[in-house]
Parts: sequence; C-alpha cells; structure tokens
Amino acid sequence: MGNYSKKSAGKIRQSRSQIPAAGKVLATSLVVSAAALSGRAMAATPYISIPTVTVNQFDLTNPILGAQTLGPSQVAKYGLKTSNTADILDGILGGSVFKTGGVSGFPVVHGLMDDQLHVSYGGMQLNSACPNHMNPILSYLFPSQVGAVTAYTGIVPVSVDGNSIGASVVVHPAPPKFAMPGKTRVSGSVGGYYRSNGSATGGHLAASIANDAFSMKYSGDVSHASDYKAGGDFHPSGPAAMGRSSIGGDVVGSSAYSTSNQQIQFAYRHGSQLADLSVNLQDIPYEYYPNQRMDMVENKSTLIHFNYRDRFDWGNVKLHLYHQDIHHTMDFGSDKQYMYGTTSGMPMKSHGHIDGAKLDGTIHLDSANLLRTGLLFHSFRLNDYWPPSGTGMMAPNTFDNINDGHSNRYDAYVEWRGQWSSQWSTLMGVRSDTVEQNAGEVHGYNMMYNMQAAAFNAQPHKKTDRNWDWSLQAKFQPTAMQKYTFGVMRQERSPNLYQRYTWSSMPMVAVMNNLVGDGNGYVGNLNLKPEVAYTAVLSGEWASINHGLWKIRADAYLTQIHDYIGEQCAPGTTCQAGKFNVLQYVNQQARMSGADASGKVLLAQTRTAGEFFLNGKLSYIHARNTETHDGLFGIAPWQGKVELAQNTAHWDNAVDVQFVGAKTNVSSIQSEPQTKGYTIVNLHAAYKTGNVTIRAGIDNVFNRLYYNPQNGVYVGQGMTMMLNGIPAGITVPGPGRSFNIGFDAHFA
Repeated sequence: MGNYSKKSAGKIRQSRSQIPAAGKVLATSLVVSAAALSGRAMAATPYISIPTVTVNQFDLTNPILGAQTLGPSQVAKYGLKTSNTADILDGILGGSVFKTGGVSGFPVVHGLMDDQLHVSYGGMQLNSACPNHMNPILSYLFPSQVGAVTAYTGIVPVSVDGNSIGASVVVHPAPPKFAMPGKTRVSGSVGGYYRSNGSATGGHLAASIANDAFSMKYSGDVSHASDYKAGGDFHPSGPAAMGRSSIGGDVVGSSAYSTSNQQIQFAYRHGSQLADLSVNLQDIPYEYYPNQRMDMVENKSTLIHFNYRDRFDWGNVKLHLYHQDIHHTMDFGSDKQYMYGTTSGMPMKSHGHIDGAKLDGTIHLDSANLLRTGLLFHSFRLNDYWPPSGTGMMAPNTFDNINDGHSNRYDAYVEWRGQWSSQWSTLMGVRSDTVEQNAGEVHGYNMMYNMQAAAFNAQPHKKTDRNWDWSLQAKFQPTAMQKYTFGVMRQERSPNLYQRYTWSSMPMVAVMNNLVGDGNGYVGNLNLKPEVAYTAVLSGEWASINHGLWKIRADAYLTQIHDYIGEQCAPGTTCQAGKFNVLQYVNQQARMSGADASGKVLLAQTRTAGEFFLNGKLSYIHARNTETHDGLFGIAPWQGKVELAQNTAHWDNAVDVQFVGAKTNVSSIQSEPQTKGYTIVNLHAAYKTGNVTIRAGIDNVFNRLYYNPQNGVYVGQGMTMMLNGIPAGITVPGPGRSFNIGFDAHFA
C-alpha cells in the first residue's frame, strides 16, 4: 500500500474540464477498486501502476485568470441585510452600488456603472426597458436566488462578453441537484427577515425533487418595505406634495417597494451532458424612487432560459438560449404630486422583449494550452410610449418616446490561454461586436412637439457599429505565497437606445428620461459614437503559507476613455448653476485611475472563543472628464470597510466600520452636490445549529445622518413634473439605524 499511496495516488488529478457529479462517483469507484486490488496483490507484486483517473465536475464559478469570486456562504450573508441583489457587489474589492429603488441598484466598479459594465446572469446579458433604467438585470433576482458571483474587476477576458467598457460581473444561479443512482432526493429551504427601518419584510421558499437523471425545483421570494428614515431631518416635515399625506423631516420619500419573484427549473443529465430549463416570473406592483421624478407602478417580466453543457475528449461546449418579455409602467407614486390642473398623473409605458443565443466552446490543445471561442446573437426590441392624460399639455395623442426601437448584436471571439511554466501563464484574445440599431418615426402629445418630432424624423436612424475588443494579461506566481497579474485591454461599447433615440428637449418630457438619478432632463443624440476604453491593470496577492494566517491583495489601474458619453447643455437651452437643467448626451473624453487594497489577518485562535479575524478593504479613484475638466457624477473617491469578526463552530459575529470620503470633485454640468465624508458602524451575528441559521444585526448603530455620493439627488417628493419645481442640491441620505433579524432553514 505504501507504493500505491506515493506513486499511484500522485497520478490522480482533477481536470479543468466539466462534467456532472456522475463522473465523480465513477472516479471514486475506480479509486476504491484500485486500492482494494493493490491490497490483494501486495504479496506478489511490490508495485502496481494504476492508470491516471480524471475526476471532472461542473463548477459554474470556475474563474478565468484574474477574477474575484463570492461563494455561496458569502452570498448568503446578504439575504438579511438587503432585498437589492446588487448590494452583493459590496463584497468585491473595487465594487460598490449606486442606489436607485429598493431592489434595483446599479453595480459600480472603478467609477463605471450600469450599461458601461457587463453584468450577466446565468449566461444572459439583459437590457433595461425603462427611460430611468428601473429594471436592470439584477433587479430580476433576489439574493436567495444567487449561487455565486464572479467579478473581473481588472482585465476582462474577451470570452466573458463584450459591448462594455468596464468590469464584468457574472452572477451564477445555484446549480441543480441530483440524487445518487436508484435514489430520490427531496430538499428545500425557507427563510425570512424583518428590518425595523422602513418595516421591511421578506421571505423565500424553495423545494426540489430529483432522481439521478431528472431534477425539478421551485423557488419564490417576496419583499415589502415602507419609506425608510434617515439618521436625522434633512427636509421640512409636512405634506410630501400637494394632495399627499404628511411625512416627517427624516423620512426619505419615494423609497417604498413591494415585489415578488418566482422560478421553476427543470434539469436533466445523462453521462457528460447537462441541460436545464428555467422560467422566471416577476411582479413588482410598485417600487418608488427617491432619486427619480417617476416611480415604477408595475413591472411584469417573463424570462425563459435554456442551458446545455457537454464535455468531449477535446474540450467542452456551452449553449444558452433565452427570451424575456417585459411590461413596465411608471407614474407618480404616493409621495409625488399627482394632479396638475386637469392632468391626473403621467402614465409612461415600456414594452421590451429580448431574444438571445450564446455558444461557447473550450478546446484543450494540449496539457498547457486552451483555446476558447464563441458566438453570440442578442436582439432587443423596445416600444416606449406615454398615453395621454387630461386635456392640457399631455393630450390628446400618445407620446412616442422610442417607437419600434431595436438593437441587434452579432459577436464572435477567440481566446488563447497558455501555461508556459509552473510560474507563468498568459491569456490573450480578440472579440468582434457588430451592433445594429434603428428606431421608427415619432410624434408628441400635440402640435407643441411637431417641430422637434419633424427634425428627428428627417434624420437617418439606422446605425451600425463595428466594435473591437482585445485583452492581454499575464500571471506570475513565483511561490505559493505570492502572485502577480498584469495586463492591458481595449473595450468598446455602443450607446443604448435611450442615449441615441430620445428626441424631445421639452423640460417636462426630458426630466422623465434620466439614467443616472441626478434630477436633470436628458435628450438623446443620433450622432453618438461608441465609447472606447483602454485599460492597464497591475495586481498583486500575498499570503501566509497555508493562507489561513493572513492575506493581502492590492490592485492599481488606469483607464482612458475616448468618445466617453458625457453631457452638454441641450441645444437651444442655457444651463443654470445650482439648478436642474436639460442636458444632451455627447461624446467627450474621460480618464479614471485608482487603487484598491484588501487584507485579512488571524488575530487569535482560542479553544473556547474560536477565531478572531481582522478584515479590511480600501478603494481610491480619481475620475475626471478631461475635456470639460469636471468630475464624474456618482463616484465616491475614497471608500472602505474594517471588520472585526469572530467565528466558532456555531457563531459568526462581526462589528464593521464603513467609511466614505468627502466628494468635492463634482460634475458641475449636472449640478452635483458636494458631500462630506462619514463613517457608520454595523453589528452582525449569526447562530447556526443543524440546518437552521438565525441572523441578527444593527445597521448604522449610532443613527448617523450621512450622504453617499452614490445615492443620487433627492427628488422623492413634491412637484417632480416641473424641471425646477423641487429644490436642487440635496443628496439622498442613507438609512438610519435599523434592527434586523432573519432566519434560514434547509432540509435534506
């Protein structure tokens, strides 16, 4: 047995390929059989050579070079704290969240957000069908539906996806579970939470049944919250708007929401093949927005996704087919003025549908070289129209904001990974993205809009962008205790439909088209060019020998963006300092540079109190429009967190201090207010016994009133239809103190 242990077992390895758990069962059986055989043969033969056994498994989170990952245990911690899945990005070094509605935040990485980033779920990159981008891709998920997250915050491999100029955030659903051969597996989970600030409640339920070949799972989530309170008064108390109820001076108007998601999933595996089909249904009866002039009063979505994987001797393939149908409605919620003379509200409707197909293949050229290649087709159709209301400026016709808009993408890429030695590896690739866009003719509510509509209709609307991405990065790992990654890349992104095809600069209309939550009005630009970003990144990681005592990571980056989509005063208008204005999208130049650092150290390890860790992260960014010499909107120059954590067999406790630096380098064209730096303290505790986990915590322990520059500008109450009918220069404050409690229970 000694010879077997030293030589034969050394030949057993885990492949980079991916097949289902049946492969693991088969491989384990072979290993056990081989061990038994060697025991019987020991007397006759001192050495038995056993063939190499390749153990393969599906690992949906298997990252390419240079990625950060959040596993299931890390993701699970966010279920108590938030209903906004994008908040999970707080766990990524260099990542944060731009707050919008209660479940619809935008991921932010290194100062870029929303469409500037590539964000995908289960292989799908979905589009927002809303002039305020109230339904971004992560708004269709609850934290409980997320299995893991992979984030490429430095160099983004071309195989991940294109049509972006920043990081890539890949959200993985929890993989289907199967039973052992001849067995039936029944499993599930249930959980809920309560947060005192805003009386936020939520719950989730999941149940699955499976044998060794088929699996079926249902999951559902619901959440509800009233307006939350800040840590102190920031506006006068009284009626939220004419004809509306009174709210306190510390109440953040238009921050309430109610939402539900349901999913059913079917999966089948056979040999090395895995196929699954899922259907997601979302119903949001309302989600109000403190940094937008409109509120979501309905969002219904049906999302169908088919996923297929297989492994061959030469490599593996992945196929994704998906379709989404979106019906979205906005109007004034309960904290915003509803009646304007004879006009009752301002109904705005969007209907979008998405169809996509994505095929990826990995070819094992040899033991040291991989070739990845793939194709993508993605089609987005959008009708954005506003039915008439009353008998005044918003009648008698329907207003066409975007009529029969569509955007088609045709992508192809090739990428090569080379392992030159045990210390050096490289990854390089090139991607071609062809984006075709068009929109039909438009008209306004009445003859007041005829001149602008005629000018828009007279111009050619069809646009074709031929974009190119490339990336090159290398990893040097001289020892197990240190690793260095460096690289450069080029990325290109086409404007979205709202940036190109919105057409009226009338203030009442323009303020309803706003993708960034700054309170201004926006009008599109048919002459926009794609944004082109060049990025260089250097990253280093250092750790103790067993990675358990301490670990440090540091990144530095520089991004130069040509034809950056910025803002200028809309033609025929004059911008006023300190006021809301009507702006137009325009190509400019921008530069972003910064550094991130994170660390973890084991402070103490005791038999009775468990382990004590000190964790921390810090990010700095300098972002500037180099053409106007303005700062860029919604960017926190300094932010970070320090956490003292204690872990035992049953307890997981922590106290953390979050801090954000003062924002003085503001966007003057957008009348962005300056904000002061702040710190807030949070307490968290979790107790696990068996399959039940109970979580409790206090957020913002000292009830601090603070303003995060990534919260947008407060337009959550009052006469929001009028350009300057509400005060400018107020940042949406963060939540005050909240007492939180929740639980999760799993069975089988």
